[in-house]
Amino acid sequence: MDIVKFFLDVNYGYYSYTNASNIKMDILGCFLASDVRSRPSFFKEYAFNDRQEYTNANATALEKEDGYILLSDLYSEEETPTELKMTRDQFVKLLTDWEEKVCKLKPREVVIKHENDGFIIETTK
Repeated sequence: MDIVKFFLDVNYGYYSYTNASNIKMDILGCFLASDVRSRPSFFKEYAFNDRQEYTNANATALEKEDGYILLSDLYSEEETPTELKMTRDQFVKLLTDWEEKVCKLKPREVVIKHENDGFIIETTK
């Protein structure tokens, strides 16, 4: 099981991430904390826009390939950058869960687990 943890900065209302279990989860943490923050709708629109194959944000590059969305570190120093690969449905569900469970409720701590090809968001008030 892979995980990434987030903590709410109560002074600013944004999340920072820590304790990513591997590079892929580090990419996810950076994507959600730095790029998505509280506006997942832009990335949901990207997921359903069949004409747009590539986009990038502050820290993450996103690319579509054969029904999958690939996330990678925009500034990776790896010769072959690590990619987090998920289906469009997984991507949209993750963004929806982030919006509903994190952005709207503002829990103190968030843990995202990746196992059995699914992403599970757990929160602590």
